[in-house]
This record gives sequence, C-alpha cells and structure tokens, in this order.
Amino acid sequence: MTHYLYRAILYPLVLQPSMSPIHPFVWAAALTFQLFNATCIGGWLAGYGPLTTHDWAGGLYRAEIGMVVWAFGPLGNIFHDDDLREIRRTAMRRQRSEAEKKAKEEGKPIEDVRVDKVYMLPKNGLFHYVLFAHYLCEWIEWAGYWMVGGWDCVPARCFLINEIFSMLPRALQGYDWYVQKFGKDKVGNRKAIIPGIL
Repeated sequence: MTHYLYRAILYPLVLQPSMSPIHPFVWAAALTFQLFNATCIGGWLAGYGPLTTHDWAGGLYRAEIGMVVWAFGPLGNIFHDDDLREIRRTAMRRQRSEAEKKAKEEGKPIEDVRVDKVYMLPKNGLFHYVLFAHYLCEWIEWAGYWMVGGWDCVPARCFLINEIFSMLPRALQGYDWYVQKFGKDKVGNRKAIIPGIL
C-alpha cells in the first residue's frame, strides 16, 4: 500500500504532474498487470500462503531482515526520484530566469516564455555508482517484500522477476543514451543498474 500510494498517486498527481503523456494502451496494460499481481499476492496472503503460527515458525529473523531491506527500497526510490526532479527544477528555473530576462530586454511578454527539458547526469546517492538507481531501489524493495513473504512466496518472487525483466532492458538502453548524450568520459565508471557489474 505504501509503495502504490507513492508511485500511483503522489508521484504522478502531486510530485511529477508535468510527466510526458502515456499511451492508453500502455496504461491499460499496466493496470491489467497490477490487478493480476494484486490478485496473486492477495490470494497468497489470504489463503494460499502460510496461515498458521506453525507455518510462519522460524521465519521471524527472515521477516525482520526483509522489512529492513524493503524499507531501504522505497526510501531510496523517493530520494533518487527527488534528486532527478531537483536536477530538472534547478535547470528549468535557471533557463526560465534567463529567458524572462531576455524577454524583458526585448519587450516581449513574460507569459510567452517557454523552456526546454534539460538532461543532466545525476550524481547523488547511488547515482554515483549507477545511472538507474531508482530502478535498483525498486528491485531492493520487492526483494525485501519477497523475504518477508517467505522464500516460497511465488507471487512476490514472480513480481520481482517481472520487474527485473521489464526494467533491465530499459536501464541498458538508457545507459547507451547517457553515453551517447554525455560521452563515455562523463559517464565514467558508472554502470546501468547494478554497481560494478551491469
């Protein structure tokens, strides 16, 4: 619930309202996947997974460690999302200020000032090691959730695997885009999504 409160409500409606439009097919596919995922995980928790104290026996430490791993995920995700937003906000404020100054000098109305999207290399937190730290934190979050649910929690494991298989190609493609846009020297030793590996 915490994850989706942030990701599905706060992020698109409050924190990032200027997101690029999304095609209705992509939205419908994502909704279908999430309803299927919610049904699977809810069914596991409500009746197909461990139900009794005996079923959960010996899982206390795993669940406690899993909660810590899980908590690191959304906190890291929020931090890195905000870092990306702050890069854009700072660049847009600077660009708007310069454009308004120029408009005043030329006697044009300030309301007509337009700014372009600005792309920069993020550098804070895990961005020091990878370019898609927010994806990595998402994986960490759901790996922690899987630990809490138990290693045999098939829906949580499947969800994590689905996330990896859907995000990894985007991260690799995004890495190539960063190298093309900024050059290999500026990207440096950073990897796409797994520090020191990939």
